[in-house]
Amino acid sequence: MAAASAALAQQYNIQSWSLEQGLPQSQITAIQQDHKGFLWLATRAGLSRFNGVEFKTYTKEDGLSSHNITTLFLDSQRRLWIGTTDAGLLLFTGAGFRQYGEAQGLTAKAVRAISEDNKGRLWLATNQGMYSLTDGNIVKYKSIPNIAYTAVSHTNAGKMLAGSEENGLYSLYLGKVTNFTTENSELTNNYITALLSDKSGNTWVGTAAGLAQMGLNSLSKVQLPAHLAHSHISSFAKDNYNNLWIGLQRNGLLKYNGKAFTHLTRRSGLRTNRITALATDTENNLWIGTNGYGLQQYKSPWFVHFFDFPGITEPRVTALAQDESGGIWLATDEGDVAKMQKQTPAWVQQPWPRGTTVYSLKPTEQGLWVCSSNGIWKIAAQDVTHFTFPDRVTSPDIYQSIATPAGELYFATAAGVATIADDTLRLLESPVNPIKANTIYLDSKGSIWVGADKGIFSIQEGELVQMFSGSQLAEVGSITEDKQGNLYFAAFNQGLFMLQGNQTKLYTLEDGLPNEAIKSIFADAADNLWVATNRDVLKIQLPSLRQEGKFTYRTYASYNGFRGLEICDNAIIQSKDGSIWFGTTKGLTQYIPHLDRQNTKPSSVMLTDVMLYSRPTNWQELGYQMDSLTSLPKNLRLPHTQNHLSFNFHAVCLSGQDQVRYKYRLAGYEDSWSPASSRSFTTYANLLPGTYTFELIAQNNDGYWTPRPLSYTFSIVPPIWRREWFIGVLLVVIAGAILSVVHLRERNLVKMNTVLEMKVDHRTRLLERKNREKEILLQEIHHRVKNNLQIVMSMLNLQARHVPDPAAKDVMQALRSRVRSMALLHERLYRHNDLEQINLEDYFLEVCESLYAAFGISMNRIMLEMDIPEIKVDVDTAITLGLIVNELVSNTLKYAFSPEDQGMLRIVLTQHDEVQYTLTVSDNGRGLPENFYQQQQQGSSFGLRLVQSLSKKLEGHINFYNNHGTKSTLYFVLPS
Repeated sequence: MAAASAALAQQYNIQSWSLEQGLPQSQITAIQQDHKGFLWLATRAGLSRFNGVEFKTYTKEDGLSSHNITTLFLDSQRRLWIGTTDAGLLLFTGAGFRQYGEAQGLTAKAVRAISEDNKGRLWLATNQGMYSLTDGNIVKYKSIPNIAYTAVSHTNAGKMLAGSEENGLYSLYLGKVTNFTTENSELTNNYITALLSDKSGNTWVGTAAGLAQMGLNSLSKVQLPAHLAHSHISSFAKDNYNNLWIGLQRNGLLKYNGKAFTHLTRRSGLRTNRITALATDTENNLWIGTNGYGLQQYKSPWFVHFFDFPGITEPRVTALAQDESGGIWLATDEGDVAKMQKQTPAWVQQPWPRGTTVYSLKPTEQGLWVCSSNGIWKIAAQDVTHFTFPDRVTSPDIYQSIATPAGELYFATAAGVATIADDTLRLLESPVNPIKANTIYLDSKGSIWVGADKGIFSIQEGELVQMFSGSQLAEVGSITEDKQGNLYFAAFNQGLFMLQGNQTKLYTLEDGLPNEAIKSIFADAADNLWVATNRDVLKIQLPSLRQEGKFTYRTYASYNGFRGLEICDNAIIQSKDGSIWFGTTKGLTQYIPHLDRQNTKPSSVMLTDVMLYSRPTNWQELGYQMDSLTSLPKNLRLPHTQNHLSFNFHAVCLSGQDQVRYKYRLAGYEDSWSPASSRSFTTYANLLPGTYTFELIAQNNDGYWTPRPLSYTFSIVPPIWRREWFIGVLLVVIAGAILSVVHLRERNLVKMNTVLEMKVDHRTRLLERKNREKEILLQEIHHRVKNNLQIVMSMLNLQARHVPDPAAKDVMQALRSRVRSMALLHERLYRHNDLEQINLEDYFLEVCESLYAAFGISMNRIMLEMDIPEIKVDVDTAITLGLIVNELVSNTLKYAFSPEDQGMLRIVLTQHDEVQYTLTVSDNGRGLPENFYQQQQQGSSFGLRLVQSLSKKLEGHINFYNNHGTKSTLYFVLPS
């Protein structure tokens, strides 16, 4: 096996910005991130602020006194300080710049570096000595020589280090000054170019000819790679992974992890090797300032790319494999095969024709098995064997191979599943013909699975058997197995098919699978399922999928480091160090898991502009005071005619600005948040008068939302006729008018009431007099009627004395009792004030007493019980009821008892509702005669006829019963 080696450059995720993207000038001298997330860049054309999308540049027209900026520094109070070569020190106030010069005590013109001690004092390294700044006053520091200084730094312990241009390094600690030079220490050069103090208390010292490290009391040399040993160091940066980044003036970039160096150059993705400034942001991206090539960003260190293969244009890595020693093998669609040796490919001389596509590789102890578009090749140490179909008609495309523990070989081919017999390929018979076997897989239990264009098959006892025929799967192109023995099948444009024990499940978009166009799948040792789709790569957490059927995943695409475009079929493997390797249409990509970090830093959101009617608005011309920090109008109160507002906003996410999503709402106008969108503006039209608060949140590139919304409150002032004070005045006026009218009305009413009272009083006296006269007249009438009835009774008495017939006497006596009952009624009327209503209880009692007296019966012998409610009736009703009671009581006293009998007479009046009543007259005497009902039908008794006639007058009827005596029940209705 012959091999030739060629260096292969590792390419990293490095993005560039230059003049074409809006950078004002291509030479970056300093980089600093502020607390809002903005990146500040010092260029030779002014100070530029970068928000991840665009640059805003401040020049002399904006108050910047010089474009020759050497350094930038953000102090503990979040103030941005600017050092220049010819204008001293500047402070950015948010709205402009404040200059510090001779008036404040700074006589030097060139400020090369700025640092802050633990007391909040600023220290300035200048071309004329060291200065300190406290409360706006600048004082020269005289404890060290008055020479040109290039760098200054402070450690957490309070030590100050000052780097000079010619005299090496000065250390000031606890009042002691120590000077380190090439003569008395391991300092590589007396020209100090950069200083960086880390959290551990060490200070990294960059010189014009190498690197040193300053400990608590000693300085030691750090040996750079041999070819970079005397490099001019321009800058330092420290990332969150505790890596030290070293910018070299002409030799690119070094990453030092404490043990080894990684060198990045133009071949690694840098646009130039001339590095002038370095900085890391809060999202752990590295920013690189260059000399003449603008700004670069290094992010997503977990992906390393190998795209530039010597002699190969547009390398398409179609096959990957790992041998028993951990070596990585790769092949391309043009037939190139290589083994990676220390990140460098060793290319194998291929025996097949140029242009043969290699689909898969299988390294074994006996040699390398190659499945290709030109059959199967076995490359051993001494010879090469080629296997094809004997008829040469069957398609020679061989995609994958497996070897059983027994040494049997099986191959997935475009014509089905094949095996080797007598050094030739032989197809297994298939239950479904024809089939295209895309992949073949040997699981941990020794079962062989085949993914084909017509579903899933298994090889059992040398025969091909179709599995899960009811699932209707098609175009199964990849198979993998997780740590627990569960199998996964990729069905292109159908989803992910899982075999868990005896249970199967097809996951689709409806189940949360983000993409059904799955080309390849691979389960790694960390229990993740890698899913390659036609657009991106997914890393799915298998525990949550197995236990809950829930997809928890992270997507990798170009925006977060995966630049390989599309992964080739079944070109994913995991090396022994845990790295995942991808063969892509652009080359080879390595994923390093322990470097993978999610950006948990929420994006810093800000409102960039408020506009009227979607046009730029000069709020100062409209009389509003501007906020120097936000550049927005303060206390915005708009008239009702200016109720069309637009809001422009932005969230700084330097890791992936194009992935930022926004949600917003206008409190007071709507309660719900808007759907997540990449749009960074919104408009609200025809707002009603009121107070509103615009609220904004943003999601960064990894899905983290800002915890608290940004808010901006403003008011739409109602028109004058709807303002509170106007309404109040109007209400006062209306109330005054109403009170005046009411007062006038009251005066008129008082006069009218006085007149009316006089008239009413006069009329009342007339009516009272007439009413009194009427009452006297009625009483006189009732008195005369009563007297007349008394005369009738007297005449009946006289006549009865001369009537010998007993029957006639009884008639005369009955007539007298009836007349007396009427006379009693009229007597009650003229004796009482109420001339219209009769109390029945009193009236019935008087009738009964009169009858008891007429028949000479004592109430001690025949007791009288009455149960009459408090009811008053008119005169006609009272006469009718009185006559009925008179007849019934008379019959009882006459016929019910013998002269010696003791008995009881009971009169009960029962009210059923407002108009219906029952009158019951009962006794406990001898009862009704035997021929009573016959007499009743014949009408021979005048008394019975009278009672029935009177009952009809009351819209009632009367019934008679024998019930241990006589019981007469009258049902009647009183008028309401």
